[in-house]
Amino acid sequence: MPKQSRNNEKSTASKKAPKKTSKKPPAKKPVKTVETAADTDENGKRGAKSQFANKVLPYLADIERYIHYGVTEGDICKYYGVGKTQWAQYKKDYPELTETLCRAREAQKGDLIDNAYRVAMGYYYEEVETSTVMIDGKPCIKTKTVRKYSKPDAGMIQFLLINRFTAEFARDPQAVELRKKALELAEQGKFPRDGWEGL
Repeated sequence: MPKQSRNNEKSTASKKAPKKTSKKPPAKKPVKTVETAADTDENGKRGAKSQFANKVLPYLADIERYIHYGVTEGDICKYYGVGKTQWAQYKKDYPELTETLCRAREAQKGDLIDNAYRVAMGYYYEEVETSTVMIDGKPCIKTKTVRKYSKPDAGMIQFLLINRFTAEFARDPQAVELRKKALELAEQGKFPRDGWEGL
């Protein structure tokens, strides 16, 4: 009988070895939790708060102030870590955000118009001047408040007259009249034959 190699012995020995059985640990019973107000959102839905509730809702007053002072929505998105598409979705889904942004823009517009009128009409302002004076060989800083007057700005006057009272102060009154007629014809469905869009 020919001798078998040792490799064959090992392979047959491993085939005959009994399989080890392991005991599984007993399954854990689910833990019952008590729902709290923090587990539900403003609509009464259970689960984690939305990103809006975490990133935007607590800061609506700050966002209103930032928009009022001229910060762009893109900068606000970067600051609060919200993507631009997600921000647009928030504006559609949450009316409180849209109302806040509109309110801030209206306040900003009011401030800009007030300042434009103030510049156009002229205004008084105070300026603090500091100077260093030597008293008994020691330098002392003196401050003096000076009231100054800023003259009316002719450019701002012209801008406000042209844009606020177009019918009376337009640079080209005929062009304004032609545009009005073209818009009336467009509303009636009658378009001029010679390209009125360039008016």
